[in-house]
Amino acid sequence: MGVLGAAGGMRRAHAAALTALAALLLLLLARHAPAPPPRRPRPLHLPPAPHVTPPAAPAASLAHNTTTHAPTPAPTPAPPPRDPRIILTRDVYVAGHERPHPELCPALGARLQLLVLVTSAPSHASARDAVRLTWGHYASRSDVALAFVLGAPPAALRPAIDAEDSLYGDLIVGRSIDSYSNLTLKTLSMLEWADTYCPRAPRLLKTDDDMFINVPRLLKFATAPNRVNATKTIWGKVVKKSLPKRTTKSKYYVSPLQFPGKVFPDFATGPAYLVSGDAIRTLLGAAGGERYLRLEDVFVTGVLAARLKISRVHSAEFYNRKVAPHPCAVQRGIAIHMVRYHEQFDLWRKLLDGKTKCAS
Repeated sequence: MGVLGAAGGMRRAHAAALTALAALLLLLLARHAPAPPPRRPRPLHLPPAPHVTPPAAPAASLAHNTTTHAPTPAPTPAPPPRDPRIILTRDVYVAGHERPHPELCPALGARLQLLVLVTSAPSHASARDAVRLTWGHYASRSDVALAFVLGAPPAALRPAIDAEDSLYGDLIVGRSIDSYSNLTLKTLSMLEWADTYCPRAPRLLKTDDDMFINVPRLLKFATAPNRVNATKTIWGKVVKKSLPKRTTKSKYYVSPLQFPGKVFPDFATGPAYLVSGDAIRTLLGAAGGERYLRLEDVFVTGVLAARLKISRVHSAEFYNRKVAPHPCAVQRGIAIHMVRYHEQFDLWRKLLDGKTKCAS
């Protein structure tokens, strides 16, 4: 029993020594082992970014396939400031019509040979009646249309204008105040109406309510072989090298602020002139940027037509003045000026006279 006890004690001592030796070896290995790699962070799961189309390359880069850049153009210099005393037409013109009457030009004028627009003052009711009862009768033809163009009337005359228009339905009333100094605005209102409601009419006659118009002669004139296909043209009594009136007492006074030149461009006098349909829109479009000029014929058929290279053709048939009341003079001409109410009927009778023989 003593020997067995001694042997067991030795075995326990030996096991303890081995355990201590193993612990020492593990400690030594732990000190000299390499450090573990750092732990990677978990990725963040974000929603996919929206698709964005990259901007297109500049046209110059696409064309030349180069990385060089064209030089930046120099900025356009600002125009010099306008003299505040200068009034442009667009500063004073009021577009539109109180009474447009588009029915006066069916099918936008496609079936017309002639559109006649007569500028008239609101108070000139008797002059309009004389036209309706004489040469205005030609408007009953399907290829001729006629209307009167007025500016905005004063309040005192509005009831009379309402009654007249209710009876005849031929008054085109613009929005600019009717006055002598606003004749240019009235003519622009006429052009605006023709361009808006009757753009397919091949010819426009602008005339006044104190004119006698030989409509058959005018139709023959407009459809002559040398004129029927003419474009960008104004026919009438053309005045050349006319000088502006600088005297303030003159009815035709023109300020240098309205027209700074020394000589007017060639122009057709205002009582009556014929315009090719294709010129109407270009005249109207160019008017706004020009200085306002109160002489409508000089402005429209002179200043604007010259700038737009619209031909002005002198035609002797446009008398645009008073003539001897002889049947032959009436029948040969197109436009007679300064005709009073009773004279319209006398000229009408002489136009229709079938007895007098006139040399061709």
